[in-house]
Amino acid sequence: MAKADQKELPNSTRLPEFGSIIDIGGTRCMPAITKELLLHEPAGRRILSVVTLSDYPGLQLWSKLTHTPTYYQTSDEILLLQKHAVEISSSIVPGSVIVDIGSGGLRKVMPLLDEVEARQMTVFYFALDLCREWLEDDLKALTSRYTHVQCFALWGSFTDGLEWIKQFNGPKVFLSLGSTLCNNIIPVASKGLKLWADAMVPGDVMLLGYDCNLDEEKVRESYIAPEGKFDDFIRHGMEHSNALLERDWYRPEDWELFREAEFQTEPPALVHRFVFRAQRDVKDEVLGVDFKQGDRIICYESFKYPPSVLQQQFSLAGLREKASWKSPASDIYEFLLVKD
Repeated sequence: MAKADQKELPNSTRLPEFGSIIDIGGTRCMPAITKELLLHEPAGRRILSVVTLSDYPGLQLWSKLTHTPTYYQTSDEILLLQKHAVEISSSIVPGSVIVDIGSGGLRKVMPLLDEVEARQMTVFYFALDLCREWLEDDLKALTSRYTHVQCFALWGSFTDGLEWIKQFNGPKVFLSLGSTLCNNIIPVASKGLKLWADAMVPGDVMLLGYDCNLDEEKVRESYIAPEGKFDDFIRHGMEHSNALLERDWYRPEDWELFREAEFQTEPPALVHRFVFRAQRDVKDEVLGVDFKQGDRIICYESFKYPPSVLQQQFSLAGLREKASWKSPASDIYEFLLVKD
């Protein structure tokens, strides 16, 4: 396909070649994030960061999991975006910079980009993620598919992406699909959302997709895959942490992996998490690791908040809901947010 001739954003920022990966920080943050959450998480919560699941093998495992019959979250969000792509894309204006926060794959965003392309509107799409190899694969697919949607990738962390976006003063669209933002305990989630809200000005929009299902059985089943593949994905994060921290602190025989789900009342939510529990004392003096038998590490924690709780988060972040859409298949929502 011939690509659109435009090589500059509306504010005259010069763009690299169509389909380029822009290194805005790469993976330099991954060891520090992994160690901080594992050893020093506030309120006594020890967490295995999702960055440990964001390398190429991890994302390959994840992509397979999203195709399993019980994992409704991806397929139901795609149905929503397919059904309402015309309405949602009407909020995007020509020349917009579209930042896909933690893109991780293309299946969800393609219905929206397809609609923008069909309108022959020139926009600038940037997929933000930590895995360069995954971004390379995505860009190959995107650049062969679109002419008017100018596609690039940002290789780095969310913090790197926030800093990078400051150079643009034209219209911006932030995409947070797949429950990327707001998925945490409220103080942490609201703080994270506000960082992105603070990067917005009047005229900018955010499309935030979120799983609001409170059906415990449905949610539990979505995290169970044939032949223990979901467990393999979670264990990969622990194994990858050895490489990131340059220490073989994790040995599978030292840890039990299990799932748990619980309803919390304030604020109301269904919370599902994977948990590693130490079977014996685990120490690494070089890293400062010191787990006692029975200590827990939380991994891949998912907060299923109802829309009313999300709206409280939006307000705390200085955002206002302009419109929302619900999936025809389940309680998956897309919220269109603007600066309050």
